Amino acid sequence: MLGFPSVGYSDPDYYPVLLLSTLLGGGMSSRLFQEIREKRGLVYSIYSFAAPYLDSGLFGIYAGTGESEAAELVPVALEELHRVQIDANEIELRRARAQVKASLLMSMESTGSRCEQLSRQMQIFGRVIPTAETVSHLDAVTVEDIRRAAARIFRGVPTLAAMGPASAVPGLSHITDRLAA
Repeated sequence: MLGFPSVGYSDPDYYPVLLLSTLLGGGMSSRLFQEIREKRGLVYSIYSFAAPYLDSGLFGIYAGTGESEAAELVPVALEELHRVQIDANEIELRRARAQVKASLLMSMESTGSRCEQLSRQMQIFGRVIPTAETVSHLDAVTVEDIRRAAARIFRGVPTLAAMGPASAVPGLSHITDRLAA
């Protein structure tokens, strides 16, 4: 697990970071899944997530892999984090936007999920956010916003957690140096 400081709900980059997470590691069409799992076979599971809070947040990348693949996994993942800052494109953004919108609309079919959304909105914003407003914010995100948000997140100081035989996992100082390059 690789974690980065991220944005909170009221940050102007909240929606770009949400879409960045989907574009980068939000499913089978995402960059991390395609490059690391499908092309290279380095993991059995990989995904990213954005966890916003009131005034800050966490951007995380999870990968489940074997000991022999760990040494190659981290450099390839870091390369994808670098690349998304440079070459995220409109096709990926449209796909991520459609996925987030579909997830939002599908979640409204679950009473529990809908109650959770409404209570979170009331706690954070003091009002219910109309779905059309959320969709409007998602539609306003540009490729440049995604690239800027990626640069902001991935230039932060990361944290690393590894379980199991992790001797092949590069150390945090190596990861930080690679991200700074």
